Amino acid sequence: MNQFSIDVSWLPETNGAAEERLTAASLTISVGDWTPTRIDDSWSKSVHNSTRVSAYPLALWLASSWWRLRWESAPIRSIPDISWKMSHAMPAAGGGYLWPNLTFESDGDQIFVVCRPSNPLANEPIRYLENFQAVIPASLFQSEIDAFIRLTLARLDAVRLSSTPLHEIWSEVLGERHAAEVAYLRGLEARLGFDPSEAPEDLLQRMSLLAGVAGSEALEEIAAACAGSRFELTFRQITEFAALPGTTARIPRQVGGSLGNTGGQLPWHLGRQLAQDLRRSFDLGQGPIRDDQLAGILEIPVQRLREAQGLRPRSPVGLAIRLNGGDSLKLLFRKHNRPGLRFEAARFLAEQALVPAAETWLPATDSKSSRQKIQRSFAAEFLCPIETLTDFLDGDYSPELVEEAAERFGVSELAVETQLVNHGLLSHEQALF
Repeated sequence: MNQFSIDVSWLPETNGAAEERLTAASLTISVGDWTPTRIDDSWSKSVHNSTRVSAYPLALWLASSWWRLRWESAPIRSIPDISWKMSHAMPAAGGGYLWPNLTFESDGDQIFVVCRPSNPLANEPIRYLENFQAVIPASLFQSEIDAFIRLTLARLDAVRLSSTPLHEIWSEVLGERHAAEVAYLRGLEARLGFDPSEAPEDLLQRMSLLAGVAGSEALEEIAAACAGSRFELTFRQITEFAALPGTTARIPRQVGGSLGNTGGQLPWHLGRQLAQDLRRSFDLGQGPIRDDQLAGILEIPVQRLREAQGLRPRSPVGLAIRLNGGDSLKLLFRKHNRPGLRFEAARFLAEQALVPAAETWLPATDSKSSRQKIQRSFAAEFLCPIETLTDFLDGDYSPELVEEAAERFGVSELAVETQLVNHGLLSHEQALF
């Protein structure tokens, strides 16, 4: 989807603080074919596509939340806490106005937009009507937010309010964005779930040092995996896990190559495309991949895909580490059962094919970043091609046949169901998870 806009028509000044009353506006937000600002107005007894608010509190919230809006994903497993909602849900703009129930979540490349209607039982003068989920390019989201904030600042300047908190915050954000090192650190803070300058300084220093070893892109993935209340413990577990002996593998980087210009495609489309390309490269056809075939591709002992390598401390990530900048890698599996080991091995294969040579660590995490979504989509399609899967199921998506399919393709039942959900053959409500 390539449409997102925030439009305002200035209105006569209202009551309240000068910044708010002099930026009174009729606000219209569009996302594709949806209009989140579409309201049922009980006062006029009519439906409108715009809502009467002040642009200032919204612009101030967007500026204050900019780094987290642009780079922070939703929590991996927990329900979003109040800190996450205050930075991602538009009602947090406050100011005494009723805002659309609009939430933004980033995976780095795309912004996921969720809009929910007002509670019909709420005793409010207006009710927001739209109910949808959409995906827009992060670059489009950024450009529209920037334009809206600039427009609000221009309005303030025109009415001779040129020293507001919005001016100060936005100037600081722009300065940080144009300083590469500062922007990188702000992005790490956001991925960790912190507001600007709120992350522990010693943690950022340790992460910065690790970037020189692991790679700057790898560290961004690790930061997202560390988000949450136990960020210090998670980071220590990952660094300790990386120091363990692993399984030596060899995966030529030239196999599969790069996806090149993705043209704004969604992560699961990219993962599927790469999986189909690599299946052709390895002449695997469209059938299930045996353990010995997968082990042969990675040049590891077949037993390594069938059972865990001894007792290991719990790790929040799986990790492949490139050795001496070549085709050899150290594989550190965090999974313990055969389907999990095979799926993780396939994720490492995707990483080796896609990630630039300058990156040393290739993490496989549970986060919702674009890179991790591509990995998971690749592994699902590589091990369990959707066309072969649907032929096998023949329209029967019962739990019993899903279990049989999982056994046949050597993956988990979750992987089978995810394939079916992602291709619109099974709803989330119908799935077992």
